[in-house]
Amino acid sequence: MSLLARATVYLVMLAFAAGCRTVVDPLAISDAQTAARVKTALVNDPDLGTRAIEVRVVLGVARLSGRVLTHAQADRAVGIARTVAGVVDVRSTLQIGGEASVPLDEQVQRFELPEVDSAEFQGDPRLLALGVSVGWTDPRTATLKQRVTLSPLIRLGSGTGFGLAVGLSWFQAELQSLAGRPDVLTRVQIKPLMLGVGYTAASERMSLTTSVVGGYAWNSLTVTDTGTAAGLPVEVDNSLAWRPGASLWYDVNRRTALNFTVGYVITRLQLTVLEAGRLEKRRVRGDTTIVHAGIAYKLF
Repeated sequence: MSLLARATVYLVMLAFAAGCRTVVDPLAISDAQTAARVKTALVNDPDLGTRAIEVRVVLGVARLSGRVLTHAQADRAVGIARTVAGVVDVRSTLQIGGEASVPLDEQVQRFELPEVDSAEFQGDPRLLALGVSVGWTDPRTATLKQRVTLSPLIRLGSGTGFGLAVGLSWFQAELQSLAGRPDVLTRVQIKPLMLGVGYTAASERMSLTTSVVGGYAWNSLTVTDTGTAAGLPVEVDNSLAWRPGASLWYDVNRRTALNFTVGYVITRLQLTVLEAGRLEKRRVRGDTTIVHAGIAYKLF
């Protein structure tokens, strides 16, 4: 294994180790702190301090539930929540009417030590997700032909903003004889392992990541035609690869996520070709547009 290949594998192992050490989701901590600030602001309000209003914050969206006396109180609660730092939106399911209120001793207790739902600290188990995807390829050179293929799927980390991106944009293509014979084909498999940087924007269940990754591709070739033919590729070397792309994730539930990825893999393939009874080296442009759709299981 070359030095570059070993370095790439080590980087991935370090990334997985860093992900495994992360026990608490930073976003969950931030949401819990925001929920505590919203609850404190409501308790300190002279008109709403005795009302039983529950607060939950997910990805900066504050959800208010419970009971108030009037529509004016409900509007006031929403308005107060909007002014709290860290709140990006407010959704209210407050019910109007009734005399439910919070006892004075409970008010003092909540003011001094706000209660936080423990689920906020647990967060969604999405630091590492593994799965499989079905991909369609569109090579940019006439020598390579389209082919549908299966590829592993990985999601490392969660949250928003800039972070580590992992790319396993594996694909297969039919490789035509370099002598121009369309009936003589071989099959080439490109299996890159790439690391890079990505930027993620997320809502409650959906996230979109744009990324640029690069690394090392382990390539192989299968001869699907028998006999000897001029220009027949019989071997392919490993290569460097990089890929700009975008990936959309949708969390179906706490354990399952769907993925849709579009990218452009850039690599140069060095082929060993049978030509006039001799083996010669040829370089072929392997740039390929890929579209993958898959499903992953969130391990932790």
